[in-house]
Amino acid sequence: MTRTTWLIFAFFLTFFAIDGSAAVQAAERPNIVVIISDDSGYNEFSLNGSEHFATPRIDSIARDGVRFTEGYTSGTVCSPTRAGLLTGRYQNRFGHEFNIPPVYSETNGLPLTETTIADVMQEAGYRTIALGKWHLGYAPAFHPLSRGFSDYHGFLQGARSYFPLEKPTVLNRLLRDREPIPETFEYMTDELGRAAAAYIAETNDRPFFMYLAFNATHGPNDATEADLAAVADGPGNRTHKAMTHALDRAVGVVLDALDEHHKRDNTLVVFLNDNGGVRGHDNTPLTGFKGSTWEGGIRVPFAVRWPARIPAGQVFTKPVISLDIFPTAMAAAGVEDTPGEPLDGVDLLPWLTTPREDRPHQTLFWKNGSRWAVRDGDLKLVVSNSSSQGRARGRKQPQQAAELERGLFEIPRDPGEQHDLATERASDVARLTEMYEAWKKDFPETPWGPNNR
Repeated sequence: MTRTTWLIFAFFLTFFAIDGSAAVQAAERPNIVVIISDDSGYNEFSLNGSEHFATPRIDSIARDGVRFTEGYTSGTVCSPTRAGLLTGRYQNRFGHEFNIPPVYSETNGLPLTETTIADVMQEAGYRTIALGKWHLGYAPAFHPLSRGFSDYHGFLQGARSYFPLEKPTVLNRLLRDREPIPETFEYMTDELGRAAAAYIAETNDRPFFMYLAFNATHGPNDATEADLAAVADGPGNRTHKAMTHALDRAVGVVLDALDEHHKRDNTLVVFLNDNGGVRGHDNTPLTGFKGSTWEGGIRVPFAVRWPARIPAGQVFTKPVISLDIFPTAMAAAGVEDTPGEPLDGVDLLPWLTTPREDRPHQTLFWKNGSRWAVRDGDLKLVVSNSSSQGRARGRKQPQQAAELERGLFEIPRDPGEQHDLATERASDVARLTEMYEAWKKDFPETPWGPNNR
């Protein structure tokens, strides 16, 4: 072999080695599936110890990974939580503090100035798939395909019937990408699970990011006769149990698809609810409901698994928040930075892969109009403007709870927020109030105003 021939051979050997290595690295990037349920009660998952709601498939995510005992959302109602999750930023920073009214509008939606996790993942080479409830704007500019997603199968409004509609509206009709499709499904929860599994089956050439937003178990309270027959009599609302049974089955369809297509080990799966359970659902042992900043309005079932990276069977007791999903997904995908504004969430992988004593967050904030809360370390200061904001604990109203509009609580010892420390720790009340005022001082107003349904 002449020297020239050798140099040419070495060049091509090096080129293909590098190219092959890049291909291997691309193949090793994980798929990411974020599954969010809607308005379910904290005590309506066996994941959280419920004896009356069986959710074995959802429970398996925690069993095979991590269950967060103090998992929070950044919003107290549906649309703000979704805005925070998809941007990794407190939604209050960009004026998305309340639910978007169900009115077609060219201006009301997740601000176009915000970068979404789908934007970042698509730029990184991921197929980006959204399914289910959107609730982040109804005009074409706010459609999922305009916000970083390459595929969409779902509906734009915040709620709709679980059964096919004879005359769907422009907001609640079922869409495939931007086009309405015939409503030939039997039950929406099953339809979303089926569609998610189909996307998983057909996506083999590159990693995918999937955002699966079930409307279960948000109203209306629709359940099939088969699911009503399948759930046990006894404590707990039977329709809620039947809807949860369907939700768990649909999550199982997605997990089974990952298994069938050999994607289980290298897929990061996240499951959480979008806010505290709505009044009428069971939030035991927490105080409050959807819309409030008590624990029952913001603490949710929250679990993560990634068999290739995260040890199974963990119970994580430090506070985490839905804002953490964005930076954690970025880190898992090997994306170092986002072109958007700084994120409020943090990458949780260092805590989930190696034991650590510190906590991901020292301080967390919540604001929904005049209701707000600050958690700093183990202390939480919560403010509610009236008894109408869901102060009731579980299904029973505690004595004198209606008169308590502000309280200080040590959350690990008192997750039900029953022992107010405000009087004896007035300096902490003042300190946390000052932190809250500093946090919110530059927030813009929400253009569409409060609409907390």
